[in-house]
Amino acid sequence: MDYIKLISADGFEFVIDRKCAMASDTLKNMLSSPGQFTESVQNEITFRDIKAIILEKVCKYLYHKVRYTNSTQEIPEFPIEVDISLELLMASDFFEC
Repeated sequence: MDYIKLISADGFEFVIDRKCAMASDTLKNMLSSPGQFTESVQNEITFRDIKAIILEKVCKYLYHKVRYTNSTQEIPEFPIEVDISLELLMASDFFEC
Protein backbone atom coordinates (compact mmCIF):
# COMPACT_ATOMS: atom_id res chain seq x y z
CA MET A 1 0.00 0.00 0.00
CA ASP A 2 1.05 3.55 -0.69
CA TYR A 3 0.64 6.17 2.04
CA ILE A 4 0.60 9.97 2.21
CA LYS A 5 1.59 12.09 5.21
CA LEU A 6 -0.50 15.19 5.91
CA ILE A 7 0.91 17.64 8.44
CA SER A 8 -1.27 20.15 10.28
CA ALA A 9 -0.40 23.75 11.17
CA ASP A 10 0.22 22.67 14.76
CA GLY A 11 2.62 19.90 13.74
CA PHE A 12 0.45 16.78 13.98
CA GLU A 13 1.06 14.17 11.29
CA PHE A 14 -1.64 12.02 9.71
CA VAL A 15 -0.62 9.08 7.54
CA ILE A 16 -3.42 8.02 5.22
CA ASP A 17 -3.84 5.59 2.36
CA ARG A 18 -3.07 7.24 -1.00
CA LYS A 19 -6.38 5.92 -2.39
CA CYS A 20 -8.25 7.84 0.31
CA ALA A 21 -6.18 10.98 -0.29
CA MET A 22 -7.16 10.81 -3.97
CA ALA A 23 -10.82 11.18 -2.94
CA SER A 24 -9.99 14.87 -2.48
CA ASP A 25 -9.59 16.74 -5.77
CA THR A 26 -7.12 19.14 -4.13
CA LEU A 27 -4.90 16.36 -2.78
CA LYS A 28 -5.15 14.48 -6.06
CA ASN A 29 -3.92 17.55 -7.95
CA MET A 30 -1.09 18.13 -5.47
CA LEU A 31 0.07 14.52 -5.62
CA SER A 32 -0.26 13.81 -9.32
CA SER A 33 0.58 17.08 -11.04
CA PRO A 34 3.23 16.83 -13.73
CA GLY A 35 6.76 17.62 -12.73
CA GLN A 36 8.77 16.86 -9.63
CA PHE A 37 6.87 18.81 -7.00
CA THR A 38 7.97 18.17 -3.41
CA GLU A 39 4.50 16.90 -2.44
CA SER A 40 4.43 14.20 -5.11
CA VAL A 41 8.05 13.15 -4.60
CA GLN A 42 7.99 12.99 -0.79
CA ASN A 43 4.32 11.98 -0.42
CA GLU A 44 4.09 14.63 2.30
CA ILE A 45 1.99 17.79 2.43
CA THR A 46 2.08 20.49 5.10
CA PHE A 47 -0.99 22.66 5.66
CA ARG A 48 0.03 25.90 7.39
CA ASP A 49 -3.55 27.07 7.97
CA ILE A 50 -5.32 23.87 9.00
CA LYS A 51 -5.30 22.74 12.63
CA ALA A 52 -4.98 19.10 13.62
CA ILE A 53 -8.56 18.79 14.88
CA ILE A 54 -9.84 19.79 11.42
CA LEU A 55 -7.29 17.79 9.40
CA GLU A 56 -8.07 14.69 11.46
CA LYS A 57 -11.78 15.03 10.66
CA VAL A 58 -10.98 15.54 6.95
CA CYS A 59 -8.90 12.33 6.98
CA LYS A 60 -11.73 10.42 8.64
CA TYR A 61 -14.17 11.76 6.07
CA LEU A 62 -11.93 10.70 3.16
CA TYR A 63 -11.94 7.12 4.50
CA HIS A 64 -15.72 7.34 4.96
CA LYS A 65 -16.15 8.61 1.39
CA VAL A 66 -14.00 5.84 -0.12
CA ARG A 67 -15.69 3.14 1.92
CA TYR A 68 -19.23 4.12 0.91
CA THR A 69 -18.69 5.24 -2.70
CA ASN A 70 -20.72 2.92 -4.95
CA SER A 71 -22.10 1.15 -1.88
CA THR A 72 -25.43 -0.62 -2.10
CA GLN A 73 -25.99 -0.48 1.65
CA GLU A 74 -27.41 2.45 3.56
CA ILE A 75 -24.74 5.09 4.08
CA PRO A 76 -24.40 6.14 7.71
CA GLU A 77 -24.38 9.83 8.52
CA PHE A 78 -20.91 11.28 9.01
CA PRO A 79 -20.75 12.85 12.49
CA ILE A 80 -19.72 16.51 12.71
CA GLU A 81 -19.32 18.33 16.00
CA VAL A 82 -21.07 21.71 16.06
CA ASP A 83 -18.07 23.55 17.53
CA ILE A 84 -15.88 22.76 14.49
CA SER A 85 -18.54 22.85 11.79
CA LEU A 86 -17.59 26.24 10.30
CA GLU A 87 -13.87 25.44 10.09
CA LEU A 88 -14.72 22.02 8.69
CA LEU A 89 -16.95 23.57 6.03
CA MET A 90 -14.09 25.83 4.92
CA ALA A 91 -11.69 22.86 4.89
CA SER A 92 -14.09 20.73 2.85
CA ASP A 93 -14.31 23.55 0.32
CA PHE A 94 -10.50 23.76 0.16
CA PHE A 95 -10.08 19.98 -0.16
CA GLU A 96 -12.96 19.67 -2.64
CA CYS A 97 -14.38 16.64 -0.91
